[in-house]
Amino acid sequence: MPNYVMIADDLTGANANCSLMKKIGLNSASVLDINSYEEEENIQAIAVTTDSRSMFKNESYDVVKKAMEKFNKNKVNLFNKRIDSTMRGNIGVEIEAMLDSLGEDYMAIAVPVYPATGRIVVNGIMLVNGNLLLNTDAGKDTKSPVDSSNVEDILKKQFNRKIKSIYLEDVQKGKEHLEKILREEYDNKTKLLIFDGVTDKDLENIANAAINSKVNYFSVDPGPFTSKIAEINLSTTETFSKVIMTVGSVTDISIEQIKELIFTYPVNILKVDALRLATLENYKEEIEKSIVEGEKLLKEEDYLLITTTPYNPNEKRLDLQKVSKDTGMSVDDIAVMISRGLGVITSELLKKDFSFAGVFSSGGDVTVQLTKELKANMIEIKEEIIPLAAYGRLIGGELPGLRIISKGGMVGDKNAMKLCLEKLKNTLEEE
Repeated sequence: MPNYVMIADDLTGANANCSLMKKIGLNSASVLDINSYEEEENIQAIAVTTDSRSMFKNESYDVVKKAMEKFNKNKVNLFNKRIDSTMRGNIGVEIEAMLDSLGEDYMAIAVPVYPATGRIVVNGIMLVNGNLLLNTDAGKDTKSPVDSSNVEDILKKQFNRKIKSIYLEDVQKGKEHLEKILREEYDNKTKLLIFDGVTDKDLENIANAAINSKVNYFSVDPGPFTSKIAEINLSTTETFSKVIMTVGSVTDISIEQIKELIFTYPVNILKVDALRLATLENYKEEIEKSIVEGEKLLKEEDYLLITTTPYNPNEKRLDLQKVSKDTGMSVDDIAVMISRGLGVITSELLKKDFSFAGVFSSGGDVTVQLTKELKANMIEIKEEIIPLAAYGRLIGGELPGLRIISKGGMVGDKNAMKLCLEKLKNTLEEE
């Protein structure tokens, strides 16, 4: 399900909104026919064109309502009614359709301005490049002309619920003031709240207020307000900072790579006892203990290394043959238990309430077990970091879209793990 769903009354508007979303880093697509729409894994924002600007009002209502039926409101971050920047079309009716689809606990927040193109609203009056809206080409449009420059008056002709306009004097008092207004109007059952605006800073203040107010809302605008909400969401709720690196390999090169990694970066280390993972009576207890310790370490530092690798000079490698003899299990079964244990620990920590830039795993067995624990269907490969070290995203499962780098245990020079960490921690810049 896409994170952002925009309902536009024409294809030009749908494409314009997708372009704005793409500029802030969201994969976006226009939907030409809602009847044939199928969800795409990597599309985060979609704009559905209903081609309803010149329809009769009842038809316009119906097509918007039908489009909304395709989406689960509990799985979409934000719905948007994309409107024409000069207020043409069946705007009020289509807002009604959105409200009826989402439910009575929702409010429509309208910011019908586009400062970059000269569309502003002052004291409820829309100006286009300094001219009253009514005196522009929008007032002479042959299909759907506007008959007023007053935004609220235009909407009242098609919208039958409680409307309130918030003028520039209030808008420019800042986001805390606007947040208070939003909550009050929501509690007062206002269903359409219209904001003035003349600058991008006004849009930012209104967007922050809407997000911080915690009220249920959808946006109504020609694009920039919705884009600003998405941009703020990306910089706050999706600020990816933490990285988990899980290493089960005991090769000499892995040991060298760990030493170089912890010498260069402030990495907290969760040392997991391989012998306890390899014995049935201690397996569960070691996993539970490691998860508790790992969560504590993640609160202290952004980077966590989970490993059974004996990287200290005084540590000895686990003698799998001896363990096999003592436990009666095969060497292969013991190796699987250790890898599975690391996979369980890593997956459980990834599901904790932290913002993860991604996960790195060294050793093919560990990667396999990790993806199994997360119930991922596939890994979409984006690029090769170094030979035999691939960067991609998980598809499906419990953490779809999670960034992952997998590397063979004997792959790379001493800097290999460092390069992989740097790729993950800079991930927002490269996509």
